[in-house]
Amino acid sequence: IRQALSKGIDRELLVDEYYRGFALAAELPASPNSPYYTQTLAQQYEYDALSFQNVMSGVKGRTIRLIVNSADSLRVKVAQEIGRMLATSGVIVDVAKLTPDNYETALEKGYYDLYLGQTKLSPNMDLSPFFSANGALNYGGMDDIAVYNLCLQALENQGNYYTLHQTVMDQG
Repeated sequence: IRQALSKGIDRELLVDEYYRGFALAAELPASPNSPYYTQTLAQQYEYDALSFQNVMSGVKGRTIRLIVNSADSLRVKVAQEIGRMLATSGVIVDVAKLTPDNYETALEKGYYDLYLGQTKLSPNMDLSPFFSANGALNYGGMDDIAVYNLCLQALENQGNYYTLHQTVMDQG
């Protein structure tokens, strides 16, 4: 279902309609302009409405909670559009527009299925703050030592980003 959700979001449409050229559509957790971005891997997770519909047919009627910080009106509009995209599969998408404090609390407590946020990564695309036990971006208490070690290995040899990105995308 995690992979299907990625296929249910038309990032190109979001970039065109809402960011008007001030963003790049990316399926992987890196800039498409980065040498660490692998186009062939990204294609496995790009928007595919038919694949999305097929996988999600088994969970029609279930509710997904998508949270967004209400302090950013553009991000709220994008979250609502993502909600509409995902709802085409028959799932119910509750787009919760939360105040900054409530948004932060929901992130920390794991009161969401999906969240729309903004993260500025370091130039070396270090993802370890998402996966270390006390990482600054580790919301919901995720503690995955294997993925954390992949992050460290990628930083050490700058050649293992393919495996890191594939693992992050496959495991969410």
